Amino acid sequence: MRAKIFFTTILTATMLSTFAQDSAATKKMYRNEFGIDATGFLKQFLNFNQQQQFSNSYFPTYYLTYRRYFKCGNIRFAAGGDFSNAEVPPAFTGDNNKYHNISQSVNARIGWEFVNELSKHWLVYYGFDFRPSTVYSKNDATFWNGGYASGRETKTQIYGLAPVLGFRFKITDRLSILTEASFSINTQKDIQRTYYTPVSSLYPAMPDDGPNTTKKIFSSFGQPLSIFIVFKI
Repeated sequence: MRAKIFFTTILTATMLSTFAQDSAATKKMYRNEFGIDATGFLKQFLNFNQQQQFSNSYFPTYYLTYRRYFKCGNIRFAAGGDFSNAEVPPAFTGDNNKYHNISQSVNARIGWEFVNELSKHWLVYYGFDFRPSTVYSKNDATFWNGGYASGRETKTQIYGLAPVLGFRFKITDRLSILTEASFSINTQKDIQRTYYTPVSSLYPAMPDDGPNTTKKIFSSFGQPLSIFIVFKI
């Protein structure tokens, strides 16, 4: 608890010092802005009784953001992704195959936004995003049956268009905290195949099932729950 009080004191002092520096310094135009998703950190810091629960359940879509400022508006970009490669132990003695469970995802968005100033420290921004994302998964052994390990490979492509509405709180001219909401219309294509690996030479090779392609259109609402800390350079 003392550490949190100390951290709060240091953070407050740093902000006040930055305010003083900004007011004394000559104004300079900064047209590039970078940001990080700080939701998990702020939630842990503010909600002391829910730290472990929240940190295990929150997974940001975009880790890094970028803006380029122009007179008529801003171009915006964000990216995020994950990957994992885990070994799956064989279910039978004498099975010398190497099984893996692989997953990869890449999420991005690029768009344009306009900004209106509400007060000295509060701004509202709005615009549109184009949001492509890809997801790949391959599990060599989802289950075993009849001398074969059943594997599944899935490739997913998603493309979305989303209007965006967000709010920004300016701590200084260069440092801000912001959050935003969006409503996205998405198209999705899944390509899936099932394949079979013999557990030993006693079983012959089996042909794959697929690939099979499915498509769908859906909407998604992004609540203003993610908090980004952004800074201009």
